[in-house]
Amino acid sequence: MSLEKDYTNYFGEFFENLKKEFVKGIGNKEADEFSSVELAFRDAISSLPCPVNVVRITIDVKKYQEAKNNVYHLVRYDFSDFGVPSVNYYGEIALDEIEKHKELLDCFDLDRHGINELKRFKLVGYGDPEHWYWVWARPYDILEEPEMHARDFMRFFGTTFGYKILEKFEKRIDYNTKYGLKSDPVLPLSELLKKDITFSPFVKVDKSGEPHEITLEDLQKSVCDIQLIPTVPERVRKVFNAAKRLHIFGYFEYYFFTISQHYAFLALESALRNRYSEIYGKPKNFTKLPVIIKELVQKGIILKGEAKLYDAGRCLRNCLSHLTDPPILIPTSGLLERVAYQINQIWTQPITTGKIGGNGDRV
Repeated sequence: MSLEKDYTNYFGEFFENLKKEFVKGIGNKEADEFSSVELAFRDAISSLPCPVNVVRITIDVKKYQEAKNNVYHLVRYDFSDFGVPSVNYYGEIALDEIEKHKELLDCFDLDRHGINELKRFKLVGYGDPEHWYWVWARPYDILEEPEMHARDFMRFFGTTFGYKILEKFEKRIDYNTKYGLKSDPVLPLSELLKKDITFSPFVKVDKSGEPHEITLEDLQKSVCDIQLIPTVPERVRKVFNAAKRLHIFGYFEYYFFTISQHYAFLALESALRNRYSEIYGKPKNFTKLPVIIKELVQKGIILKGEAKLYDAGRCLRNCLSHLTDPPILIPTSGLLERVAYQINQIWTQPITTGKIGGNGDRV
């Protein structure tokens, strides 16, 4: 009974201290100095406590040498009832005895997989943010480590329930209602996959000069031979392959051709930065692309006469990143082919060694 009282008192103080620490963290600001997101999190924290279920788990550290401590906790937070100061203590249970406590297993939604993960000391947390609950495994005695528990709580509360907190607490203007805006229609697949009318004027011309409609297969054929060499890292390939896919799907949404070119230049930037890091080590500070291009020229990775073409790619990337009016670019695969060639070019030469200093300078 003593521990039950201890946990009731503990969580009463715990939630009050959370509120104080949160207020201390955001400082003394006027209401209009907060963003709507900050206000939402403030209101969520202010709405605590919530119902809590807790079980104290004792561990034989001689048997389980990988255990961090001889006391662990399972804590179930039910955020669907903000403002309810309820604490249910399920007692002190040995780790090996958990399977025998059906009521506890039901309350904590602990299945066979969860029990196995708990006994392997791999269980961190699980739950359903949509229904506002979370079960948390803490590898220490929360009664002895209230500050650590508070830090951990704030971290998982903000990340796991971030969008739910905004949905419930953020004071937002419903612009759809205010301006009578209608939702976009949900189209059937047959309608969604129709050729974009903007793309219709573009045709291919055969040897006799006759125009023909460009098909989806034609778009695929136009990029299928554009490949990156094996030495190009996977992280670069992912971006470039996205550019190829966007080019193909420009058939259905014409602006995808523009986005495809943007992604192609992003792939080129990724290639330059990854190549630079492989040669000099990852820089501690952000390094501008002109500096990277210059360094790669000095290493012979980029030919001196080609440097301006790589820099042109940077300029075009900037143009597509900082828009006032979105450009409508022609649906050509030529740019993708050019960028692939540039990426392959900088990954052809063997890597030479070198390091960079803390200020970003080569040493």
